[in-house]
Amino acid sequence: MSERAQTAEAGTSDEGRPANPNLAGMGESLKPLIDSVQRSRGLLGPYDVAEHLQARIDEFDLGDAIDHFREHGYAALENVAPPEEMDELREAIHGLAKPKGALGGRGAAYLLGRHPAIDRIATNPKILAFAEVSVGNGLRASQFAASIMGKSDKLVAGGIHADQNWLPAPFPEHNCVITFCIPCDGMTDEEGATRVVPGSHLARRHPTPEESRSETVPIEVAKGGVAVWDGSVWHGTGRRTVDGVRTVLHATYQRLYTQPIDDYTYLLKDEEYIASAPEAMRGLLGERLFFGTAHDDSMVDMAKFTEATIRSKL
Repeated sequence: MSERAQTAEAGTSDEGRPANPNLAGMGESLKPLIDSVQRSRGLLGPYDVAEHLQARIDEFDLGDAIDHFREHGYAALENVAPPEEMDELREAIHGLAKPKGALGGRGAAYLLGRHPAIDRIATNPKILAFAEVSVGNGLRASQFAASIMGKSDKLVAGGIHADQNWLPAPFPEHNCVITFCIPCDGMTDEEGATRVVPGSHLARRHPTPEESRSETVPIEVAKGGVAVWDGSVWHGTGRRTVDGVRTVLHATYQRLYTQPIDDYTYLLKDEEYIASAPEAMRGLLGERLFFGTAHDDSMVDMAKFTEATIRSKL
């Protein structure tokens, strides 16, 4: 593709005028994204930080965590949310939990839009900045579920696995799924921290039965912190060996073009909810995506299609 064609695809002409009429009327909101695409020539590599995102990565001091994530497939993020927000999140999860939850034990599923504390952490700017590095701009909310783990003398069923286990191998170089494990009270190895096989994401495939018994390490975080892992990394649930419970929100985000696990698009039709929801929630729900917008007079909403072609390159 010629340089002129690449520039036009990004949305501006060589002279700086809008090159794509479908971007007309969108204001300045997309300009930083268009500039980022032009700077990378639409070839942003896996785990690279787009120009428009770099300031937020620096603001949240995420550079070292991204380096660790790139090399090992997981990271521990510190000071993501204050203790009082974690307390409110724990209260919300326990209030919504059922005796037999979605993840095997006590817990809750399909959680967006059901409590402000959950929506707040789902749109946490530090989490979203880190997620964008992994699964790109325009990322979608995929699955939000919670688990409550008590003391046990055995491991939770499920074993070592990769989260994007509905994708064929080899997995795409650009990661499609990222999971944040948000423990309301922090988690240590003894408290049931998630365990990972460091570096396994580089295999870009599912583990074999033999590899599912690989040596693992815990992702330990203090209260207010978050554990996060790549969709390709092999991991499994830890075992709690001390009294009390581990209360966790499992927040999963996916790349723009993939099919989310949970369908939260119904929330976009709830005007009262949208009016009070965090602004970032609209993007997570796919408000600006073109999928399903075709009708008798048009193949798709071309403005949304054009916007998606920009976001997908970041």
